Amino acid sequence: MITVLGATGNVGSQVVRELTAAGVDVRAVARRPAVAAPGVRPWPGDLGDRAFLRRAFDGAAAAFVLLPFDVTAPDHAAHQARLGESVVAALRDAAVPRVVALSSLGAEVPGGPGLAATGYLGSLHDQEARLATLDAYVTRVRPGLFLESFLWSADAMRAHGVHADSVDPDVALPMVATRDVGRAAAAALLDPDAPDVVEVQGAADRTVPDVVAALGPALGLPDLAYVRVPDGEMERLLRGAGLSADGARLHVAMNRAFNEGRVRAHGPRGAADGVLTVEEWAAGVAG
Repeated sequence: MITVLGATGNVGSQVVRELTAAGVDVRAVARRPAVAAPGVRPWPGDLGDRAFLRRAFDGAAAAFVLLPFDVTAPDHAAHQARLGESVVAALRDAAVPRVVALSSLGAEVPGGPGLAATGYLGSLHDQEARLATLDAYVTRVRPGLFLESFLWSADAMRAHGVHADSVDPDVALPMVATRDVGRAAAAALLDPDAPDVVEVQGAADRTVPDVVAALGPALGLPDLAYVRVPDGEMERLLRGAGLSADGARLHVAMNRAFNEGRVRAHGPRGAADGVLTVEEWAAGVAG
């Protein structure tokens, strides 16, 4: 049996599908109950509740773990630390021998004071350090930028006819669909010889204008364009969209790390067979 955190999310739900297809029983942990299915036991609860997680991990041969983050949290680092410490303590209490953790490219870089160096990714660096204290075999899955992150601003794209952000338009980044991240994580859970770091880079490095050009027609916006706005203006726009001041600051800091090349892949690109391209992903959004 394998315990999967975030089992109803984009990545976690794919992990569940892959594991059950391989005949593995799953405890599907999520804030809201997962849909019951053959081989899946829904396990609703709060990741900040160490006793609840201890029960979720009890007897598991392996666990898939992650840190869901809240862009509205007034203190992102403190919020992530509370959840991260709860997850690691419960894994230790339950003596789970095998852990696959969702992280990110750039998590190897310390976030520094206030996570200023890499924004949101700094809290993943801290979580990787916590996981390293376990007496368990830990694989860190480090994907590129989720293509699904663009959908967060779909309403704004429809309202204004543009996608605004603070990533330089000529910066090509590893970008990947969450479907392929989930597949990579499940493969690591099923492979006793999986490496301690698995990079999931996507089919090819792409720019934000590349994604916008593919996504626009899928959203019924064939003339959708990308606008690179100044950092301070981007923070203001994000706060107006509901992010906390800290969340807006960290988003822009992460984009600055992208622009300056501090977030990048370190290994060779894996086999691209079956990995969604930006265009294939966008066609799926349209469907």
